[in-house]
Amino acid sequence: MAAKVARCERCGRRLRNLGAGDGWNVRAERGVILGLICPGCQTAGENAEALINEATLDYANDQYGRVIARPKGGWSH
Repeated sequence: MAAKVARCERCGRRLRNLGAGDGWNVRAERGVILGLICPGCQTAGENAEALINEATLDYANDQYGRVIARPKGGWSH
């Protein structure tokens, strides 16, 4: 079975390489990824929020596969 193609939820543009997703934003709710937004469809506010989050947060997945975020350097074991 072929993998589902990742697309911008607003314009339908394809994200051809997940590793090269620079500038793409993820729309998530309660840790579940609901959609992707390409750089051309992002508002200035969405872009600013993403830059702030990238600078201040580290992301990981919990045991259920949900995306979780903590302040940079805040992971403890």
